[in-house]
Amino acid sequence: MQAPTAKQFIALEGLPLLWWTLRRFREALGDALPVTLVLYPGLFDEFAVLEAQHGPAGITRIVPGGAERFHSVQAGLAELPDHGVVGIHDAVRPFPDVSVIRSCFASAASTGGAIPVVPVKDSIRDLHAGPLERASLRAVQTPQCFDLARLKPAYAVPYEDRFTDDASVFEAAGHPVELVPGNSHNIKITTPEDLLVARAFLQSEGGH
Repeated sequence: MQAPTAKQFIALEGLPLLWWTLRRFREALGDALPVTLVLYPGLFDEFAVLEAQHGPAGITRIVPGGAERFHSVQAGLAELPDHGVVGIHDAVRPFPDVSVIRSCFASAASTGGAIPVVPVKDSIRDLHAGPLERASLRAVQTPQCFDLARLKPAYAVPYEDRFTDDASVFEAAGHPVELVPGNSHNIKITTPEDLLVARAFLQSEGGH
């Protein structure tokens, strides 16, 4: 990102990205929603400074993260109850549709696991197998939502390179995952160009 601060703390129209992200979840699921933030330990002080500047982000607890996403999710799950539904979301995806959030949680409550996906726009090529059939491909987003009684045991295994997201861990334990239609604005902010797109999205939505 070529920025002096962590991506989730970069300002977008006056607020850190994380604040915009959490606004969507509170709008979808209510202000009483418990939120566990998994954060690199070196960022705890910066988060406290940002809360002093912008007001509470709406975090229930902060947990130190790990070496890989897998270990960070493990750390977060350790603080959660053994039953219920959890949604695992990238802090730098500030614009998931409220309807998508609700659909993922509802689907996970009934099926055990649900993830939002969108059609792939670009042509995709495997370096060894050649072109792939785009119509059968989907790009995966977050929140990825799961029944805690099934997800926590799924994460009680050593890390493997094939665990690229939470759904891959869940499926490796033998559980199916429901695919829920995602939304095109639910981009992950990774590059400076993504920030420009995010500002355009925010302006098109009237700053909400």
